[in-house]
Amino acid sequence: MYALLPMGRREGADRSYSWIPIAGPLLGGAVAGLLFHVTPAVT
Repeated sequence: MYALLPMGRREGADRSYSWIPIAGPLLGGAVAGLLFHVTPAVT
């Protein structure tokens, strides 16, 4: 990302939030699947 954004004083990348792009879609998919199975079908 630092190669694309020309920034002055660069400090190290904060990797403490690197789990969010992995856990977010997994959690969202699990919630969507649960709601899909719990809610009644509308016809």
